[in-house]
Amino acid sequence: MTKLMRKFYDVLPAVAKDHIKFVSRLHYLPNFKQPRTYNEKVNFRKRHYTSELFALCADKVRVKDYVRDAVGSEVVIDNLFVGDSLEPAHLQELITANDGAVLKTNNNSGTVFIFDRDAGREDIEHGCAAARRELGKDYGQIKREPWYSDITPKLLVERKLPVKAGEAALDYKFHVFKQGEGCDPVVILHVDFDRFTNHSRSYFSEDLEWLPFAVKYPSIYHRIERPENYERMLEIVKILAEPFSYVRVDLYNIRGRIFFGEMTFAHAAGFGAFTSKSYDLWMGNLWKCDPRY
Repeated sequence: MTKLMRKFYDVLPAVAKDHIKFVSRLHYLPNFKQPRTYNEKVNFRKRHYTSELFALCADKVRVKDYVRDAVGSEVVIDNLFVGDSLEPAHLQELITANDGAVLKTNNNSGTVFIFDRDAGREDIEHGCAAARRELGKDYGQIKREPWYSDITPKLLVERKLPVKAGEAALDYKFHVFKQGEGCDPVVILHVDFDRFTNHSRSYFSEDLEWLPFAVKYPSIYHRIERPENYERMLEIVKILAEPFSYVRVDLYNIRGRIFFGEMTFAHAAGFGAFTSKSYDLWMGNLWKCDPRY
């Protein structure tokens, strides 16, 4: 984008910017007023959401109480620290005492620092400085997901997941679509593979049947092993998702032990490029209830 184009783009209203971004990434004209595709409905939600639970459940600190009350404390990852500031020496103590730790902020999506027991001083100082900068950002404005603006920013240090050396902690992302009173929700699972080398992403039905489309990353893995205690995972995500017309609930499964990750109300901010619009529409058709909640 040239300087002149950037200058013109910067003064456009937010809705115009979103239209340009949508077309450039998804290659079709969106209808944000009468949404039909999945990405259109995410964008509609971002403008018209009504649920006060969005801010609570997007807050990586406060959501843990919601999860404990709904499905039990055994799936909640322990907090080692919650506060407004964190010195590298304190983080080092937490890492040493707990055989590793995870540093993040509660007010955004991403920006996670995972430290092993032997983490170096430079990495720890970098993590503290980067996380501290995140506290000053309003992701409700940046991502135009306004519920994030209602979160009081905090630094969060969690216990590191109990993975063995060389073991991958797969992050199971469950997209849960309410179907109406008396009906079971529809669940679509996606799993990311080789995130730091050759990133791919595959989608599966609730019964773990591979779905023939990709979103943003190529779909390489067509099969997935059934996780231990998979039925309990499904039970958890359906309970947590019950108040919402749609939400993505992330869980970890470490040798049958299930841990809650996060809840997301606007996956890919409504700009996730499907293989084709037809699959975007297919997933949008699963979202039968009002996107505003």
